[in-house]
Amino acid sequence: MKTLIPLFAALLLSLPLPVQAAGADIQFVSEVESVQPGVPFTVALHILPDKHYHTYWKYPGIVGLPTSVKWRLPEGFHAGEIAWPTPEVVDMAGHPAHGFRRELFLPVVITPPKKLLGNSLTLTGELAWMACHKECHPGFATRSLTLRVNRARETMPHPRWAAAIARERDALARKTDLWKVSLESQANETPVVIRVRPAKGSSGNPGEVYFFSEDGQITSEPAQKAIRQPDGSYLITGTRSEFSPKDRTTLPGTLVASMGWSAGKPLAAFRAEPSYPEK
Repeated sequence: MKTLIPLFAALLLSLPLPVQAAGADIQFVSEVESVQPGVPFTVALHILPDKHYHTYWKYPGIVGLPTSVKWRLPEGFHAGEIAWPTPEVVDMAGHPAHGFRRELFLPVVITPPKKLLGNSLTLTGELAWMACHKECHPGFATRSLTLRVNRARETMPHPRWAAAIARERDALARKTDLWKVSLESQANETPVVIRVRPAKGSSGNPGEVYFFSEDGQITSEPAQKAIRQPDGSYLITGTRSEFSPKDRTTLPGTLVASMGWSAGKPLAAFRAEPSYPEK
C-alpha cells in the first residue's frame, strides 16, 4: 500500500483539464448576496456527492486526495484557507481513509480591498477533487461566482446558502478544556502514542474514539488502537505515515467520539495540538 498516494497523484497530473468527473460535483456558493468594500465574507465549496460516493478530507490517509482550489481573484482580493469540517472514516476497496459521505460546505473567507470598481465582481477558482465508491473518479473544473458590489447598505445573507454555510461553520471542531491531550512518544517515532485525559464536565462514556491527524503524521492504515485506562483516560496508538513531515514539534488533529466528549452540551469532536515531549 506504500504507493497508493503517489499513484493517485500521478493519475491526477496525467489527466487533461478540464474534466467533469462522475461521483461528485462542486460549485462556489456565497453566504452573502453582495460584497461591501473591505468587508470579509465567506464563500464555500459546495460538494454534492453522488449516491454512495465519498470525497476526501485535508489529510485523506493512505488513499485518496483532498478537495483543493486554486483561486483566480480580482486584484486586491485575498482568500484564506479552507476551514475543514470533522471527517469520518470511509472505505475505499477495503482500505480506511478520511473523508465525507455527505453534502458538504467547505468555507473560505474572502477579503476584498477597501476600494471596489464597478457594480459586480467575479471570483474564479480551479477545483480538483476525488470521489470514490467502488471505483474512484478524479475531477477537475473551473468554477466562477459573480456577486454584486454593495456600497449603499449592509450586506444581506444569501437566502439559499447563508444558513447552510453558517451551520457548517458553527459545527467546526474547536479546542476544549474538557479533555487534556498529551503525547507519550517522541517526534519522528512510530508508533505515535496519544493520551487523552478527562477533566471536569467530560463524558463518562465517550464510546469509540479516533484521532484524525491534520498534517499526515499518522496514517489511516493500519487502524488505530484506543484503549480506556483505569484512570478514565485513553491511550490512542497510531502508525506514523511514511510520508509524515519530519521534526514537527506538535501533532495537530481532531478527536472524535461516537457517543460524545461532554457530559453536558453535545460535543462530538474537538481539536487539539499537543506538543511532543522534550528529549
